[in-house]
Amino acid sequence: MNLQLASSLPHDLVQAQLTRIVDSRQFRNAPRLSRFLTFVVEQSLAGRSDQLKGYTIGLEVFDKDEDFDPQTDTIVRVQARALRQKLDHYFRQDGTNDPVHIVIAKGGYQPEFYLNSVDEDLKDDHEKPEIDRDTPVVLAPDRPSIAVLPFECIGLGTDCDFLALGLTEGVISDLSRFRELSVFSRSTTNEAKNQQLSIPQMFQRFRPDFVLEGTFRVRNELIETRIKLIDAAAEAVLMTDQIDLRMDAGHIYDVLDEVSARIASHIAVEYGPIGHFARHAQRSRPAIKWETYAWISRYFEYGIQLDQADRKEIEAGLKHAVKSDPTSAEAYAALAMIAVEHHRTMSKDVGDPAKLDLAMQHAQRAVRLDPQSAMAHQSLALTYFHLHRFTDFRAAVRRALELNPGHGDMLATFGLCFVRLAEWEEGIPLLDRALTLNPLHPDWYHLPKAMYLMMTKGPEDAIAECTKRPMPGFVVFHFMLLWFHVEVGDMDAANIEKGLLLDIAPDTERFMRRYFDAVCLCDEISGRAIAALRKVDLNIV
Repeated sequence: MNLQLASSLPHDLVQAQLTRIVDSRQFRNAPRLSRFLTFVVEQSLAGRSDQLKGYTIGLEVFDKDEDFDPQTDTIVRVQARALRQKLDHYFRQDGTNDPVHIVIAKGGYQPEFYLNSVDEDLKDDHEKPEIDRDTPVVLAPDRPSIAVLPFECIGLGTDCDFLALGLTEGVISDLSRFRELSVFSRSTTNEAKNQQLSIPQMFQRFRPDFVLEGTFRVRNELIETRIKLIDAAAEAVLMTDQIDLRMDAGHIYDVLDEVSARIASHIAVEYGPIGHFARHAQRSRPAIKWETYAWISRYFEYGIQLDQADRKEIEAGLKHAVKSDPTSAEAYAALAMIAVEHHRTMSKDVGDPAKLDLAMQHAQRAVRLDPQSAMAHQSLALTYFHLHRFTDFRAAVRRALELNPGHGDMLATFGLCFVRLAEWEEGIPLLDRALTLNPLHPDWYHLPKAMYLMMTKGPEDAIAECTKRPMPGFVVFHFMLLWFHVEVGDMDAANIEKGLLLDIAPDTERFMRRYFDAVCLCDEISGRAIAALRKVDLNIV
């Protein structure tokens, strides 16, 4: 590659390059950065470089009012840095051999245009292959990426092609709802399959981080599905799984949708196989896409079980990640949810309204950065919930579930919220769906189910549910077991849980009611729990 600064270039050549960039995977989900780049390039081509000032860009690109002051509001400078980074990523990866490179030098907003002369020997060597020249060249994304190969039928039957297409399209569609992943289109992977490319050849050609292979057969009224997740660079199998569902000829599309949803959830859940890979990759091959995903993965792995030290570490990691990638809606959403966790943690600061103010700032920013991100709307919903803005909470829940109905952790989190309001008909189906979709679910999924059983069935059922996944050292686990043992009349067991609770939360008597208020526990549930706590001489004030 040989770049030469061009004092002038044909406008159509530059416009073609601009179109190529904004249509790329790096910019496709970054509408504000695309708008920013388009504005500065078009103003430069029109000979209006004098318009490329922070004030003008604030008004024209970011819809600021006329009293906008770029000295106090740094949005243009921050987004310019993000734009430079995006361009750098694009030209290091997808656009290496593009005919024109666009650079916005630090200290200003004037674009510079470089003519690229690719060394012919390198070009010929790169395109030599054993790979068919008709295979599409797909450009590497800047997020963890996955290529879903067409599912193969290994049985007999006339519906094989129909079922294979339905499964392939379904998995691609459901994976695409997880915005922190980049999913290659079926046309790309179908052509790769037709060309009989090996995994190394696919990696050489379009750089997927992961390849998903799947087979199925219909036998004994079951559709039996097998999947294999592969690290494309190392050609190593990361995970295998089997999902079998009863085949209902009258509801074939529903069956295909369910299989697809379960496959996508198992693969894409942030603390699943891709999350584990991301955390390893963050250490062994540092890159923005692995850093951001790894910290989000760590957050979801623990969720409400996060202790103070882990929470601070993950929060610091996410803050560092957004400095490198300030356009990551998912990172800001995770920061919002961590701020909510600070608000509801059993400590002297429980119920601190400043934490919810911060959560709202992060959540609203996440939604602005990517209005199609279910995780962004999840963070907004949780913030509304803890602000007791329940109408707004329900609206944000609906929007998040419209965007991604297959995210197990999001379903469980919303289910927990509805359970705390004693709205069982809303909460329990969400929790049951989360457990179905997510075989890797965290232990805390069982706690809201246990609370529901306590209030509707009885303490024996609640104890059985709560102890399916014991969580020693977690305040809520010990508090709930204490309550349930009191209700069942086992005071010895209740006093054991009391001792464990006070070991980890010695100020329980002072802060428990504030904690109940912070997590929006309804009077029906909190009153019954407090009555049980008082029976073991815990004076909840």
